Amino acid sequence: MSRLIQGLVVVVLLVGLLQWLVPRWAGSLLAGELAHYDHGPKPTVAVSAVPFWDLLGGQFQDVYIDASKANLGGLTIQHARLNWANGGVSLGSLEKGKLVVTKPGRVTMTIRLTGAALSQFLAQKGNISNPQVTISPTGVAVHGRLLLGGVYVPLDTKGSLVESASHQQLIFHPTSIDGIQLPVLTDIQLLNLANMRLPIRLTIQQVHLESNQLAVTVGN
Repeated sequence: MSRLIQGLVVVVLLVGLLQWLVPRWAGSLLAGELAHYDHGPKPTVAVSAVPFWDLLGGQFQDVYIDASKANLGGLTIQHARLNWANGGVSLGSLEKGKLVVTKPGRVTMTIRLTGAALSQFLAQKGNISNPQVTISPTGVAVHGRLLLGGVYVPLDTKGSLVESASHQQLIFHPTSIDGIQLPVLTDIQLLNLANMRLPIRLTIQQVHLESNQLAVTVGN
């Protein structure tokens, strides 16, 4: 085998190794930063960048993120799955522990929220005492005691979920109230993407109600 052929073999092997290593290195950096960002367990991150030297400039074809028990904006997310296509980040900033988006690309994320997580979130807001959120395919129910005029009164209501005009808030809109006659129907905000301080502005695209949990699809 000539030295030229030997050299070409070495180059091919080196390129193949770097093609395997560089995306994994970038994915590890991103996973570490996201774990600090969402205050949850370190997520699983897979980066696709061909050729790998595009990634050295922060560009990639796809990023897949799978996270559980993430806490964003005071709300615990049971599970989140994200696909980020044709985007870009600053690797220099990422190495320093800061996520800076240089190219938004196309982001689609599905998050799953449980009734227990929403109950805890409402309890933190303080307007409802001992809230219990129940989710079913036909709607949402909220039970507890509502602070009204400085006094807590029984709250037993069922309703639907609606999106705000900006498509960044998910709001519970009561359609029936038992136990007390309120002067007005009280909308309750259950999700606000703006409060999550995401690096890319996302909006709600679809909401699917399931048994004791809901799946929200968001994107840009």
